[in-house]
Amino acid sequence: MNPNEDTSSQEKNLHPMVVMQPGERVICELKRHPIGILTMYFGAFIAVAVLAALLYVMMPSIRDAYGDEATTMVALGGGILLVGLILMLFISTIIYWQNQWVVTTDSITQITQNGLFGRHVSQLSMENLEDVTVNQDGILPHMFNYGTLKVESAGERSKFQFPYCPNPNQCAREILDTHEKFLEERRNIRFAGSGINVNTNQR
Repeated sequence: MNPNEDTSSQEKNLHPMVVMQPGERVICELKRHPIGILTMYFGAFIAVAVLAALLYVMMPSIRDAYGDEATTMVALGGGILLVGLILMLFISTIIYWQNQWVVTTDSITQITQNGLFGRHVSQLSMENLEDVTVNQDGILPHMFNYGTLKVESAGERSKFQFPYCPNPNQCAREILDTHEKFLEERRNIRFAGSGINVNTNQR
C-alpha cells in the first residue's frame, strides 16, 4: 500500500477494469504478499529435487537393463517435465500478481484472476460496507505480516476476500477510516441539502 503516492500517477497505473468517477480518489492498491508465490516456488523446487534424486538413483539400473538409448529417453523425458514445470510456474506467477484490490474514496474494486483468460471484477460501494475482518492463522502469517482480508456487505458476506494480503491490519484500518469519511461526507451533504430546503420554505 502506498497511501502517500501521488494520486494522479496511481490512477494512470490502475487496472483498466477499474472505473473512476469524477472526484473519486485512489486510497490504495493492494496486491498479494510475495510469500504466496514463494511457497509455490518452494514446492516446485522440492518436486524437482525429488525427481532428480530418483533419476540419479535409477539411471544406472536403466542403463544396464535397456542400454544407453533408454537412458537418453529418460533424460529427455525429465527435461520435458522440467520445461513444463517452469512454464506452469511462469503462468501461475502472472495469474497470482493479477489478483488485486483497488480502494478508492467511493468503493472497493476486486479483480480476481482465475486463469490466463478467466477474470472476475466486482465492486462494493463504501455506502454498503458493513464489516471488515482480518484472519491471520498460523506462525507464518504473523512472522511475515500477511493474512486474509474480508469485507462484507448486507448481500455479499463471502464474495470480497483477499488472501495473502500484506499488512492486513493496516489495510483494514484504512478501509474503515475511508468508510467513516464517506459516511460523514454523505451526512454533511444531506444536512446541507436539508438546510437549503428549510431556508427555501421559510422564504
